[in-house]
Amino acid sequence: MIPLPFRILLEAVLVLLAVAFIAGWRALRPVRMPLTISPKELGLPEEKIELLTDDGKKLAGWLIVSGKATGVVVCLHGYPANRSDILPAVAFLYPHFSLLLFDFRAHGESNGKVTYFGLKETADVKAALDFLENDERTKSKPVALWGYSLGAAVGILSAARDERIKAVVSDSAFANFPEMVTQYYRQLGPLRYLLSPLSRMLGRVFLQADFIENSPEYAIGQVRCPILFIHSRRDELVPPEHAFRLYQKATSDKQLFWKDGRHAGGMSDEQRCQQAILSFLKKYL
Repeated sequence: MIPLPFRILLEAVLVLLAVAFIAGWRALRPVRMPLTISPKELGLPEEKIELLTDDGKKLAGWLIVSGKATGVVVCLHGYPANRSDILPAVAFLYPHFSLLLFDFRAHGESNGKVTYFGLKETADVKAALDFLENDERTKSKPVALWGYSLGAAVGILSAARDERIKAVVSDSAFANFPEMVTQYYRQLGPLRYLLSPLSRMLGRVFLQADFIENSPEYAIGQVRCPILFIHSRRDELVPPEHAFRLYQKATSDKQLFWKDGRHAGGMSDEQRCQQAILSFLKKYL
């Protein structure tokens, strides 16, 4: 017979494992958010496109072509969201630039049931770059990435691997993904420090990969193009220290812009932020 203290400890460990398993499984299979707005509703030209990744995923997207464009900006949404979620935030870039927005795998109208939190989403970005490279209207234009939250992290990881990317706007990116898991469980108090390594272990089981591999702070030293970091000092989900670390470890031309608001909230300084982004992209595209 197992002594009572050990039985209680064993039951607590089993409950903890079950919680981590359920939470991790749900996180890997995000609820699909419906598209809420289209480019036409914002007065923008709209062309529905389909991207094909090297591993066979079909991704739904929009190409918004401007005849005045000096370059193309590929826009990357956060988690869990879709391309319509970021459309209002990037519409101001038109007509200075053409835009390409798409849904990451397992999001919106794209194929896939599992998200990889950046481990495979770089293949989605590559599919977008391949598409632009083969389209007569865009193949001669320089390309930049604009990413928000998870999309910003994927943008950094992609820029470290693909020299076709000439500039990156990184809005609210995390530096270290395992730390983000700890932050996600912050309301559980000290237990969050146990759930984080458990989630990392489950990542190895389900995805056959280590979540440390999708941590931008370990890849940003390989990015050669200019980067504009945007973050809020009041970000409640991704602490501002993540932006500091990414900025400090970046070795290319870099800028750090502090915006108002929170991670998912509105900004009172939206016009100031838009001007900073426009100035940056006009300089490098």
